[in-house]
Amino acid sequence: MRNTKLQKLYTQADKCKFCKTEKNKLQHIHGYGVVNPRLMLVLINPTYRNLSSSPEYHGDRFPFIGVRQFWKVLADGGLVSKKVAYGLPPRADWTLRHTKQLQRELMRGKLFLTNAVKCCYSHSAYPDTKVIHHQMKLLAEEINIVKPKKIVAFGGLVYKTLTGKPLKLSECWSGKQTEEAERISGLRVRVAPCYFPIGRGNPRKAAEILRRSFKL
Repeated sequence: MRNTKLQKLYTQADKCKFCKTEKNKLQHIHGYGVVNPRLMLVLINPTYRNLSSSPEYHGDRFPFIGVRQFWKVLADGGLVSKKVAYGLPPRADWTLRHTKQLQRELMRGKLFLTNAVKCCYSHSAYPDTKVIHHQMKLLAEEINIVKPKKIVAFGGLVYKTLTGKPLKLSECWSGKQTEEAERISGLRVRVAPCYFPIGRGNPRKAAEILRRSFKL
């Protein structure tokens, strides 16, 4: 992925006033994938567990570099190769080769992976409301550039941020109609909710929702 408009957007994201004020030295995490994807996968925010958050890291930055559990959920959901995802090493043994494998999988699956908030933190708490509000402008522009056919929102906070409507993920799991059009970009892209895939979420249910709705 070498899209000039996206690169300019991510340069803007890297100049975040909040991280500068807080002297946050972790690098911002960008998005990665194809333009006009069948699915744009949106998470809330990255943490220090992402290898590309290190100030010493050079190269493409995108969600969950070095976190193999996330990729296993996508594989169980039918979005990326199980052979690739289950062959990933622990964070300490991760190399550029593994990152390149995942980039190819995102391209092959016609996916675009990003975070609603690009700021990376040393903790797993949700970003401050003022940060989310500020970064929605960047996400709206990102959606306009990428132009996805559909968005998968991981977690209720992302879903509400995109659509303006609260959600009980139990309703999503039960199969009730929960898709809504996002309201931030002007494109009115349909947003489908999904459990967060690791940590505070539910990996098993996330994989099942992806498998029954979006498997290639």
